[in-house]
Amino acid sequence: MENTVQKIPFLRLSIALAIGIISGSYFEIPILFILSILILILVFLILVNRNYKYKNILIFGLGIHLLFIFLGVLIFPLHNKKPQFFEKGIFMATILEAPQEKENSYKSVLKLIAFHKNDTVLKTNEKLIVYFGKQETVKSLKPGDNIVFNQSPQTIKNNRNPYEFDYKKYLERKKIYRQLYLPSNAWIKSNGRSSFSLVIQAELLREKLLDIYRKQKLGENEREILSALTLGYKRGLDPETKQVFSAAGAMHVLAVSGLHVGIVFWVILALFGFLKRQKTGRVFFVFLSIFCLWFYAFITGLSPSVARAATMFTFFVVGDNLKRQTNIYNSLAASALILLLVNPNNLFEPGFQLSYSAVFGIVFLQPKLSKLITIKNKIIKYFWTLLTISVAAQITTFPITTYYFDQFPTYFWIANLVIIPAVKILIPLGITLLVFSKITIFSTVVSYIINNLISGIYLLLKQIESLPFAVQEISIKPAGLILILAALFSILLFLNSPRATYLKSTLSFLLLLSVFAFKERFIILKQKEIIVYNNTENTIIHLISGKKNYIISEFDFQENDYAKNLFKDTKSKLQLNPPIFLTQTDTLKDDYLMAKNGILFFEGKTIFINTNQTNTPENMSPDLIINPKRAQNIEKSNSNKTYVVTNKKFIQRNIKLAQPIHQVSKQGAFRMRW
Repeated sequence: MENTVQKIPFLRLSIALAIGIISGSYFEIPILFILSILILILVFLILVNRNYKYKNILIFGLGIHLLFIFLGVLIFPLHNKKPQFFEKGIFMATILEAPQEKENSYKSVLKLIAFHKNDTVLKTNEKLIVYFGKQETVKSLKPGDNIVFNQSPQTIKNNRNPYEFDYKKYLERKKIYRQLYLPSNAWIKSNGRSSFSLVIQAELLREKLLDIYRKQKLGENEREILSALTLGYKRGLDPETKQVFSAAGAMHVLAVSGLHVGIVFWVILALFGFLKRQKTGRVFFVFLSIFCLWFYAFITGLSPSVARAATMFTFFVVGDNLKRQTNIYNSLAASALILLLVNPNNLFEPGFQLSYSAVFGIVFLQPKLSKLITIKNKIIKYFWTLLTISVAAQITTFPITTYYFDQFPTYFWIANLVIIPAVKILIPLGITLLVFSKITIFSTVVSYIINNLISGIYLLLKQIESLPFAVQEISIKPAGLILILAALFSILLFLNSPRATYLKSTLSFLLLLSVFAFKERFIILKQKEIIVYNNTENTIIHLISGKKNYIISEFDFQENDYAKNLFKDTKSKLQLNPPIFLTQTDTLKDDYLMAKNGILFFEGKTIFINTNQTNTPENMSPDLIINPKRAQNIEKSNSNKTYVVTNKKFIQRNIKLAQPIHQVSKQGAFRMRW
C-alpha cells in the first residue's frame, strides 16, 4: 500500500489541499496570518533543500504537505470573497444566459458591471439571478447584451423548511448572493455590448447550435433530450423527463460530463489514432485531442462538469503519450489538484465528487469485475464490459448519491446496458447533424434516426421506471456516510492487497454501521413531531408519530403544486410511510389522530387551526394554536400556549402583541418534538 501511494504524489498533495479547503470553509482565519505562515514554510523548505540530506526527506515532505494545507486555507476565503453590494441607484448589467421561459416569468443570470448614483459611476462585478416579467422583448435578449435598471437586488434566502435543499449555499458556491425581479417597465436594453468574455461567447455559440436543432424535424421532448446529451443544455427538460431518467438510473447521461467527453475522445481516437504510430504524429495527436476536447467543452457552454471532464482527459492524454510510463491515478489526482486550485468550491460540488469516484471505480474495480467471467464472444463481451463498468461506477458512487439524493435506482444496470450504447451513437449523430444541417436530405435522414432512437430509449426507460421497486428510498446521515465510506475503502484496500487487517477493519466498520442503523431505527419508531411549513400560499401541517404521518393543508393540492415538494424531503429523511392527506375542515378518527372543524388531538397534544378560541369549550386548553382568527386570543395568561402564524398580513396588522409568536415567513418552519 505504501509503495502504491508513493507512485501517486499528486494524490497526497490533493488530499493536503482538500484538508486546507475544508478547514478554510469552517474557520475564519485572518489572511495576513495565513500568508505569514506560508512564507515561513517556504523559507523553511528552501533552507532544507539547500542543505538536503536523505535523513531530511520526511521533514521536507511534511513541509510540502503543510504548504498545500495552508494554501487551501488561503484560497478558499480569497475565492469566496463577496463583492461589494450596491443598492438604490442605476445599474448596468450584462446578460450571461439566454432568458428561459417559466410559468409567470423569464429567468436568467446577470452580471452587474456598473453602478450609478449621485453623479458617480462605480465599477462592480456581481452575478445575480434575475426574473423578467412576461413580455415579448425579453425573448430578444442574448448573452452579452447590456440592460439598465434601477431596481435594488434582494438577498437570496432559504425558506428554512426541514431538510430542504440549501439553495442559498448552492448559489453562494457559484458566487451568486442576490436576486432580482424586473417588471416589463423597469428595465431598458442598452445599445452597447459587453467586453469580450469566453463564457459569453461559449453561450452564444451554444445558442446558435441549439437553433439548428430547433429547425430540424424533431419532437419537442426528443429535441430537448438531444440538446442535453450533446450540448449540455438541460433548461428545456420537463420534470417528467428528468423523473424518468432519474428513476431508471440514467440521469447521468443528461449532464454532459466524463461519459460524454469520453465518447468524444473515443471518436477522436477512432479517426486519428493512426497518428500515434510515429513520434511526430503522437505529438500532433496530443494537441489535436486537447483542442477537440476543449472545443467540445466550449460548445457545451463551458459548464463546470464538462470543464472537469475535459481537464481529466487532458491530463490522461498527455500522460498516456509521454515516453515514460505514467500512472493514471496520478493523472487523475493532478487534474483534481488543478481544478481545486482554480476553484476550491469544486470540492463541495456533488458532481466533482461523483466524477472522480466514478472514474476511480471504473479504473480500479472494473478490471477486477471483468475477470470474474471469461467471455470469448465479442458481442457478449462488449455488454459484459458495459455491465461491469456500470456496476463498478455504481459501487464507488453509491454512498455519495444516496447521501445527496436519498434514493437508489434498482435497475440502473439494465438502463445502462441500453443507454450507454445509445449515447455512443447519439452524440456523434448529434454533432454530425450540427455540421451538415444545411444538406437537407442528409439532415432529414439523420434527424429521423435520432428522433426514433431517442423515442425508443425514452419508452424503455419509462418501462424500467414502472417496474416494481424501481427506486429505493435510502436516507443516510453524515455519520452513516462516513462509516459506509470507511467500509468501502477497507474493501478496496483488501482487493488491492489481501490482508487480514483490511478484512477485519471492513467487518468492524460494517458492525458499527449496523449498530448505528439499529439506533436510528429505534429513534424513528419513537419520534413524535409537529411541523408547520413555511408556505404562505397554503398552510401545511405535518403530524408525525413513528413512521405514521398526516399532511393537513388549508387547500387541496393542485397538479405540479410547489407545496407538494415541502414534505417530500421530510418523508425521505425520517423514513416515513406514505402520508394520509387531509384538509383543515376534514373529519378523521383513528388510533393516532382525531380531527374535526380545525381542532386536532394528536398523541397527547391539542391543536387549534384557524379557530376562534372563545367559541371552544372552556375545559379544552390547546398546546398549539395555528393562525388564530383574533389577535385578542394571544394573551399573557396563556403563556403555556404556542402560537404559529403563516399569514404575513396578520402580523402586519397587529405589531404590538402581548404573547410572542412564531411567524414562519420570518423564522422558517415551526417544529415541535416531544
